[in-house]
Amino acid sequence: MADPRQAAAPAGEHPQLPPSMRDRVPFLLYRAAEASHALANQMLAKIGLTARQAGILTLITESGPMTQRALGTTLRIDRTTMVARGLAERRRHPRDRRAFLITATPDGQQAKAAAIGILDRQQQRFLAPLGHQDRLLLADLLRRLHHGQQDL
Repeated sequence: MADPRQAAAPAGEHPQLPPSMRDRVPFLLYRAAEASHALANQMLAKIGLTARQAGILTLITESGPMTQRALGTTLRIDRTTMVARGLAERRRHPRDRRAFLITATPDGQQAKAAAIGILDRQQQRFLAPLGHQDRLLLADLLRRLHHGQQDL
């Protein structure tokens, strides 16, 4: 006989997840990242950007021009979808004629500055359920997990 807690949820409601999912850290991380990404995209839409575009602009503005390959590898995105709306441009690499450098245009630099302000507010909103010390602890734990994965 089926567990009554697993019955179909009424329209608009979500069924309760089984403990093997709702208590599993990787699942919780995935869901939290999904929610954060959706909120970032929603808030950035006001200036016509996505979180991915804001990431690209941030990287090339703060780190300097990069090849499409380096950008794709660093951000783990498709290297062919990086230039849009005149915010970044491709320029021939001065030492490798086969490569292009992606650089922010002046409009891209302004868009990046606006995006950072929005993402600061997004972070505040997303982390609102946590106190200051919990936010610091979460950031530390996530950094450690991130750095630990680089060795695999």
